[in-house]
Amino acid sequence: MALPKNKKKVTDEALKTLTDITRLLQNVRSGENPLENIVHLVRKAMKVNVCSLYILQNNQLVMVATDGLNPEAIGKVKMPLEKGLTGLIAETCTPFITNEARSHPRYMYFPETGEEHFESFAGVPILDRANLVGVLTIQTRKTRRFSTDITDLLSVISFQLSGVIRNLVTLEAFRKKAKGRNKVIKFEGLAASPGFTAGPAFILKNQFSLQVPQTETLTPTAEKKRLREAIQKASQDLIKLEKKLLKKLSQNESDIFNAHRVILKDRSFKQKLYKEIEAKQSAEQAVVNVIGDYVKTFSSISDDYLRDRATDLEDLGQRLLEKLTGTERNTALDYQGILVAERLTPSETALLDPEKIQGIVTVHGGHTGHAAILARSLGIPAIMGVPADVMHAIKDKELVIVNGNTGEFYINPPKDVLNEYEKLQQKQAGRLMKLNTLADQAAVTKDGKLLHLDANVGLVNSLQYLRHYGADGVGLYRTEFPFMVRESLPNEEQQYQVYRRILESAEGIPVTFRTLDAGGDKPISYLHLADDDSFLGYRSIRLCLSEPEILRTQLYALYRAAVHGPMRILFPMISGIEEIIQVKALIQEVLRGLKKRKGELEIPDVPIGIMVEVPAAVQMAEHLIQEVDFFSIGTNDLIQFTLAVDRNNEKVASFFEPFHPAVIRSLYQVVQAAHKYNKWVSICGEMAGDPMMTALLIGLGFDRLSMIPANIPLVKQVIQELHYKKLQKEIDVILKLSTTDEIKKQLSRYLPKKSQ
Repeated sequence: MALPKNKKKVTDEALKTLTDITRLLQNVRSGENPLENIVHLVRKAMKVNVCSLYILQNNQLVMVATDGLNPEAIGKVKMPLEKGLTGLIAETCTPFITNEARSHPRYMYFPETGEEHFESFAGVPILDRANLVGVLTIQTRKTRRFSTDITDLLSVISFQLSGVIRNLVTLEAFRKKAKGRNKVIKFEGLAASPGFTAGPAFILKNQFSLQVPQTETLTPTAEKKRLREAIQKASQDLIKLEKKLLKKLSQNESDIFNAHRVILKDRSFKQKLYKEIEAKQSAEQAVVNVIGDYVKTFSSISDDYLRDRATDLEDLGQRLLEKLTGTERNTALDYQGILVAERLTPSETALLDPEKIQGIVTVHGGHTGHAAILARSLGIPAIMGVPADVMHAIKDKELVIVNGNTGEFYINPPKDVLNEYEKLQQKQAGRLMKLNTLADQAAVTKDGKLLHLDANVGLVNSLQYLRHYGADGVGLYRTEFPFMVRESLPNEEQQYQVYRRILESAEGIPVTFRTLDAGGDKPISYLHLADDDSFLGYRSIRLCLSEPEILRTQLYALYRAAVHGPMRILFPMISGIEEIIQVKALIQEVLRGLKKRKGELEIPDVPIGIMVEVPAAVQMAEHLIQEVDFFSIGTNDLIQFTLAVDRNNEKVASFFEPFHPAVIRSLYQVVQAAHKYNKWVSICGEMAGDPMMTALLIGLGFDRLSMIPANIPLVKQVIQELHYKKLQKEIDVILKLSTTDEIKKQLSRYLPKKSQ
C-alpha cells in the first residue's frame, strides 16, 4: 500500500526542516543562541503560532527558547514534572495533543509567557537514548485538531536534536564552572580517524573564508583575463600538491586535488564564472557567487558523503581568490600539538606533518569528508562535528585528549584521566600492530576449520579497505545507495556503470550484490514506501515483485556487469517458495533478453542466494535452499522479527537479544538445512562482526561471516584461538538451554579471555 499523500508531505517537511537545522548549527556564530533559531525553524515548518523548548534541569523543566511567547519568560518559566501539560509529556515520556489546552486539568498558566491567547497544544519528549533531555511544544491561537502526523514530525525533529541539545546544555554547565578550570571539560563529536593522543592545543583562528576584497572594477574583458590567469595558477598549485601527496600517501588521496583540477577545467563551471563577469561582477565576486551556489546545493543534500563535498568546493574557491588577490593563507600548520579548528580544507590537511600534528578536532566536517579521509591516511586521530562553542571553551596550549575511536574530546584533563588514556593508547598501539599482521593469514581454528571472512560495504570508496583488512570477499554490497541519492529511479545504464566500477575496484574479490532493499530504515522518497509499519509492509522483494520493472532493470544491469568480475546476487526478505520462483522466472527472462542483445556472447554463471531474515524463511529453509545456491542470514531483521522487537525503538531495545534461545535455534535450523544439500551459509549483520558471538557462530557451523571491514582482523584473531570440534559439541548442550543467561554462561568458557 502506497504512502498517503499527506504523510509523504510530512516526511518531506521533516527532512527539509532537519536539513535547515543542520545547516544552522554548522554555521552558528559566537554569541548566537542556536536553540532560538531552532524553535523558529520548527514553528515555521509546523505553520503554528508558537514553538517552545524546555530543558530538564534539577528535576525541573526550564524554558530555554521560544518563538511566539514572551521572550522575557526564557529562563524564568520553571515547572516540576508533575505539573503542567509540558510536565505531563516529560512525566510520561510520550507525545500529547489537545485542541483545548486551557480546559485540561493539567493546564498551568504562567503570566510572564502571555500564552492565555493560545488554544491548541501539542508536544513531544526529547530523549537521548532512554533519558529525558527536554520537551518540544507547539501552540496555535485558533482551535486546531493536530493529527498524529504532526507529532510524528515533531518526534523526528526531537530525536535528531537530542544529542545537540545535550551538548549545548553540557557546555552551558561547563561555562558556569569555567573560573576554577579544575574539572575536566568533555565534548563529543564524530569519530573521524581512529587513535588516542594527548598534547597541547593549537587553535587555528582567522580561517580564510570566501570574502571579496575591495578591488578596482575593470572591464569584463580584463576581468576574464585575470580569472583565466588565476585558474591557471591554481591548477599549477594543485599539480604540486597532488605530486607531494602522492609521495606521502597513495593515488586515492592525491586524487582529491586531481578532482579539483577537473572542476577548474569544466566548461560549464567556467561559463558560469564568465556569465557573472558579463553581468558587471568582478572576477572575485564571480568566484564567490558561483562557488557559493555550488556549496549551497551540496550542503542541502541529506547524504553525508555528498554534503561533505561542500568543503572541497570552498577550498577550491579560496584558492582562486588567493590567486586573484595575490594573498596566501597563513595557517602555521607546522605547530606541534593538537590542532583545533572550525574546519579544515583538504589543502590544509594534506600539508599537515603527522610527526608534529598529533590530533585534529574540528567543528565542521564529517566522517566522509576529504579532511577526515586524509587524516585517516596520515594516521592522525581526528574528531569532527564537535559543538561550535568548543572554540570559546579552549585556550591555546591547554592540555587536551583526543579519542578518535569514540569521538570524545577532553580539555584540561586531570592526572587520573590522562594516565588512563596513556594506558589505553599503549594497549591500542600494541593491539593494532598485532592485528595488522593477520591480514594475510587465513581464518582457521586451532583444529583446522577454515572460515571465510567477508566485508559488508555500501560505497565504492569502502572497497579500498578489503585487502588492507584481509577480506576474502564482499559478503553484502547494498545497492540502495544509487537509488537513494537520486530523485527518480536510476536506469539500466546508470546502474550498470556503478556495478561495473564496484567489480573492477574489488580487483577479483567476489562481490555479493543484494538487490534493492528499500523500505523500513532505508526510505526512498519517490517510491512512496513508508506506511504505518514499514518494516513489515510494502518493501524489499515485495516491492520489486509487485513492480517487476524495478527488479528487471536491476537484473539487466547486474548480469551485464558480471563480465567484469566474480559476482553473486542476493535477494532480500524472501518468505516463501512462490517469491523465489518468481525471481528465477525474471532472471531467465533477463538472460534471454541479454542473449538476444549479445548474440553468442557468453554470460558468466552467477550464483544466486536469498537472505534469511523472516521466521517464515527459517521454517521453509529446507525447501528454499533447493531453489538457490546459498543462504545469507540477516541477523538484524531476523532477531527483530523473531522476538517482535523494533530495533529502532529505545523502549524495547533491551529485548533485542542475539543470545535468545529462539534466535540460536533458528540459526541452527537454517545452517543444517543448507548443509544437508551441500550449500554454504553466510551470516551478516552485527552478530557476524561481534567477537563475543564468534565462538557461537563457528559452533553452529557457519561457512562465512560478513562484517564491516575494520572488524575482520579482530574476528580472525578470535577464530585462530578456538577449537571447532569442542564448540560443535557444545552446541548440542546450548540448544537444550531455555534462558539467555544459561546460554551466555555456557558459551563464556570457550571465549578467549581478551574477548570476554
